[in-house]
Amino acid sequence: MTNNFKIPDMLLGNDINQYKKYTKFIIDTDAGGDDAHAIMMASYILKYIRKDAELLGITCVSGNASLYNVIKNVYITSRYCHFDEFPKIYKGCEFDSMRKFHRDFFFKEDGFGGVQNQYLKELNVNENQQLYENKHAVDFLKESIEKYQDELCIICIGPLTNIYITLLQHPQIINQLGCLFCMCGTYMGVGNQLNGIAEFNIATDVLATKMVLQADFKNKIILPFDTVLSYSLNKDVGSKIFNVQYNKIAKLIHDIYENVVFETCYYLCDELAIVMAMMPETITQALVRGIHIVEDGFARGGMIVDWIKKMKKEDTSQVAIVTQFNWDQMVGLALKTNQE
Repeated sequence: MTNNFKIPDMLLGNDINQYKKYTKFIIDTDAGGDDAHAIMMASYILKYIRKDAELLGITCVSGNASLYNVIKNVYITSRYCHFDEFPKIYKGCEFDSMRKFHRDFFFKEDGFGGVQNQYLKELNVNENQQLYENKHAVDFLKESIEKYQDELCIICIGPLTNIYITLLQHPQIINQLGCLFCMCGTYMGVGNQLNGIAEFNIATDVLATKMVLQADFKNKIILPFDTVLSYSLNKDVGSKIFNVQYNKIAKLIHDIYENVVFETCYYLCDELAIVMAMMPETITQALVRGIHIVEDGFARGGMIVDWIKKMKKEDTSQVAIVTQFNWDQMVGLALKTNQE
């Protein structure tokens, strides 16, 4: 599979093809079916490939579904994974920073393809059962960053609200956190929102994204949505990942995606961010560029890239933008996650 979007050679420059391997991870998620699949892939990588690494916990944020549905989805997913020990789940922000709701219900109202209640029953979860730790996600994030510092990579596959609130309350984390890896934005302007250029995670909390990406973290890496769109699974291979039921992991993926419409092909999305963060050797090209997040007007939620370095420095923030990766390795990992 080749990359369908081409960047003019004159704009490339500053290529990066090697990143540090971190040993501590936190997944910040608004799970979502693709988030659930991403967590499954993380469990496979940690058990069979990155035995030197550890998932400290999963922090939940409102996005694909309401916060409490997100928590339930993460709880279910963690019980159908390769984890030797179930990861701790932390309740995060229920509203975005502007206290608005923005959802597209791509994975239905429960964020889980409409099968959440079915799986809660299978796990004998009662409606009064607390599925998360008493400590708030923001406190957990702050304490983990302070403790592990350069060892820690936070993988954000949802809106950046939890990170933004942590940053507001504890600005010292900028100098402590090893890496912030985000699935968000578009670098070629190919979005999935009504204005055509914004991407869901940014559009859900524009202010949080702008402030987090403006912060001078040591390492900020973005996997943009249009990089994801550059690679697709044909129906045959996609069906082997999303449409088989030969074990409990494969069946859960099938059930979540059964009512989700893929017209001509399948895509991996948040799954790619998880793999790249945990296995950075899968990244084959990334560009360091200044970006600007549009806060208002028709282009709200858009991400402008300063391709030829004409924008004012105070209007941009430097990030590494992943533009190419090892697609065959991604597909192989997705297949193995189902089969093991």
